[in-house]
Amino acid sequence: MKTSKAGTVMLALTLSLSGLLSACTTTGKNVQQGAESKPANATATQTASVPKEISLKHAMGEAKLTGIPQRVVVLDNGALDNLLALGVKPIGAPTVQLDQPYPKYLKNQTEGIVNIGTVDEPNLESIAKQKPDLILGSKDTHEKIYEKLKQLAPTVYVETLGFTWKENLKLQAQAVGKEAEAAKLLKSYDDRMKDFRTQMGDRLSNTNVSILRPRADHVRIYLKSSFSGIIVDDAGLKRPATQQGAGLSVNATEEQVANMAGDAIIWFSRDKEHLLKTKLVNNPLWQKLDAVKANRVYEADPETWLSGLGYQAANLVVDDLFKFIVPAK
Repeated sequence: MKTSKAGTVMLALTLSLSGLLSACTTTGKNVQQGAESKPANATATQTASVPKEISLKHAMGEAKLTGIPQRVVVLDNGALDNLLALGVKPIGAPTVQLDQPYPKYLKNQTEGIVNIGTVDEPNLESIAKQKPDLILGSKDTHEKIYEKLKQLAPTVYVETLGFTWKENLKLQAQAVGKEAEAAKLLKSYDDRMKDFRTQMGDRLSNTNVSILRPRADHVRIYLKSSFSGIIVDDAGLKRPATQQGAGLSVNATEEQVANMAGDAIIWFSRDKEHLLKTKLVNNPLWQKLDAVKANRVYEADPETWLSGLGYQAANLVVDDLFKFIVPAK
């Protein structure tokens, strides 16, 4: 009986000790797993996508931008053209005149964009309704409404439009996180210009190009600091001596036909009745110009040569240079 009792006691002690060891082992595992899961959760939190904030300097100061903008409103054709080229569709954009559509050369890209007024007079109420997270404009055109616009959303202004189109593209690309895409576009443009210069060969340095916009009572001559003028300059083409001045353009009357001369004349106009059609065509001085005698007077699209102001318009101007100037006559 004593032996049986002793065995029973020993068995009980063994089972009790075994239970304690098992409990300790389980607890140890739980503690270890908890210690491992905590850093894992912390890592997940640290690697979660956090919107990046950047400070972007522009013509009116500095703008704070957080993350990649998703609802962009643009205030001019150049910004509209550039953003579409970068693969970003604005939610709102103006037109040159209120009853006009967006430029025809962009027609397949503008569906769904809300008209927010005209370039000269954007509608602030319409802009506010779009709930933008970025507004792109120009100091030259929209300086007076900058303070109101920046209350609606971060607002980035280029200094001016036209001959600065490449710098504008770079700034606008920064604002929407598309710097790499802008660099590729500009390289493509430069490559096309190299090709143009190669095809022109020795004729390049001997070809003067005159750029004209006939109006109802005068002709506007576009200089090197215009949108089309800077592209012609990039191509390596020369400008007539009378078109070398500073500024955007100069006006000439029908008596100043000599100022319109060039080896080639490229003209564009929005006016239905303009001086070239009504008077110049029958002017003996016009008929004596080298370009007229050589049948090297070319009509171009004002939407690209005059008011496109962006990358896509610039490439269409280059298309025209290949078409008008490269073929020898």
